[in-house]
Amino acid sequence: MRKAGLPEELEHRRYLAVGRILEGYTTQEVAEFLGVDPSSVRRWGSIFKREGVEGLRAHGVPGRPRKLTRTEEKIVLRWLKDSPIEHGFSTELWTGKRVAQVIEEEFGVHFSRWYIPRWLHARRYSCQKPQRVPRQRDMQQITAWLEHDWPRIKRKARRENAGIALIDESGVLMAPLVRRTWAPRGQTPQLSQDSRRQKVSIAAALWMPPSRKRLGLFYKTLVNAYFNNTQVAVFVDDFLTARRGRWIVLWDGGTMHKGDPIGELLERSKARLVIEPLPPYAPMLNPVEPLWSWLKYTWLANFTPHDVVELHHAVTVELQMVAGSQERLKNLFLASELPPPRALLM
Repeated sequence: MRKAGLPEELEHRRYLAVGRILEGYTTQEVAEFLGVDPSSVRRWGSIFKREGVEGLRAHGVPGRPRKLTRTEEKIVLRWLKDSPIEHGFSTELWTGKRVAQVIEEEFGVHFSRWYIPRWLHARRYSCQKPQRVPRQRDMQQITAWLEHDWPRIKRKARRENAGIALIDESGVLMAPLVRRTWAPRGQTPQLSQDSRRQKVSIAAALWMPPSRKRLGLFYKTLVNAYFNNTQVAVFVDDFLTARRGRWIVLWDGGTMHKGDPIGELLERSKARLVIEPLPPYAPMLNPVEPLWSWLKYTWLANFTPHDVVELHHAVTVELQMVAGSQERLKNLFLASELPPPRALLM
């Protein structure tokens, strides 16, 4: 069987084999060195004796000629880095049919829409689900915050001997997030769930003391209620009661983080509390966000509680398990795009 590789690579292998033979190595030694069959080495030696160096050169592989040149193939692959809208389509979706259509329009070469996925797969492309990104997200602003504001906040915390807490809110519904599960082919499994709009709301603070050498998780849950600015102010008040010292709180610009209750909280706690905003539309900078993903998509995936009491129990059990593990808390921080303090990595 012909060894896999580009023609140029196979040609170099033949040159190397003949060179080793001329240096006095045995056929078996050369074959073991190159990882080929000894008969191949003998054949290359015979070709060299009969035709010289010319006989060892790559002459191409017989078969159907290429429809596209190598340059044209590179152009097609570059198209996939563009938005399909730039090529006249109405949505941000590259399909085999669309790729074949643009190839035919540009180069006059027809490809079957069914062949294109195999053609792309052979070139190390795969069909992927796009990640949703808000149009309002400003990457320059996020980069500037990481370069200037985050270091400034850490310096301020060291100077004032303050802890840092990152806060966020979420909720878990009775209807679970459904993930794939094994079942007999053709027999779709069913989840019997309660369709009532009951839920458990959660507020969590991932905190670091002034030493930055460990992490903690402070959380609060509400059954069939949600965290508005009044409830968030109560949550932060409870956090300050549970943790001594001065704290710098980081959170996003959601409506629950604004308004009179938050202003009153800052006024009565100004000796202990400073609030710093995260950049807009940048959830990847908050290490609490991976907690929600882990909770909903991993531990409570396909979980169908009988009532909201059972749901609340399951949520609190999982949160307690996370809060009691430094490794899990550190993994939450590392799963975000917020650079962790150096002391936390030691």
